[in-house]
Amino acid sequence: MKHIIWILLVALLLFSCSGEDEPAKDNTPPTRPILIPHRGDSQYGAIYTDDNGNNIDLTEENNGIDTVPEGNWIRISWKPFQDNDLSHFKVFRFSGFEPEPIEIANRPVNKDYYLDQGPLEVERWYSYFIELFDISGNSTISDTVFYAILHKTQPMSPADNAYINPDGLRFQWTRADDGTGFYRVLLWNQDNSLIWSEDMYPTAEDDDLLEIQLPILNPPITIGSTLRWRVDYFDWDADKQMYMGSESIERYFTTSQ
Repeated sequence: MKHIIWILLVALLLFSCSGEDEPAKDNTPPTRPILIPHRGDSQYGAIYTDDNGNNIDLTEENNGIDTVPEGNWIRISWKPFQDNDLSHFKVFRFSGFEPEPIEIANRPVNKDYYLDQGPLEVERWYSYFIELFDISGNSTISDTVFYAILHKTQPMSPADNAYINPDGLRFQWTRADDGTGFYRVLLWNQDNSLIWSEDMYPTAEDDDLLEIQLPILNPPITIGSTLRWRVDYFDWDADKQMYMGSESIERYFTTSQ
């Protein structure tokens, strides 16, 4: 008798549940991610205009796809993701020599940039896009950004971690290659604020060791300050109508009497 009652209870339970709808599955893809194109190059007083028409100081953090000092690498970045149910993203790269996009990374959504460590070829334009996934498996594709790297120059003087009198200081570096590009020397203070930059357009008659003298700055550099410097190299690409670029390794020095 107990066995029959048990069977009836199970049947009643199954009957009562059979009319319930299954939970609706999430089929909505994430909001399309927006990669940041190359907005410009580091330079004292450089600005860019945002989507609302506001002039914003151009910095290493907000200038979009670019090279980095650490190696022959390209950093891509994007605006903050809009959804809160995200899982991961994939990074894809292609070029004129490799027109079929290849997946180069699969990462959790805890960063707003990705560093492509290649290997990458100089003077080759690389294009990138990302595919963003939510926890339900839906995905969406970003727009595409692109950039090309050049050979790096080598900073020579002042030497790394040297103590230097800033009066009459001359920055020296080697040519990156025999191209027609120009060089930009950049100097940051210990608060990571860019306090000076200057461009140099070498000629064929210039030595392979190039140099620029530091002018008198206002306000003057405080003795005992630890400063950071590097040299960027640029060359114009007529087809893309924009500059290719590279960033040298960065050196530090401390000002002294």
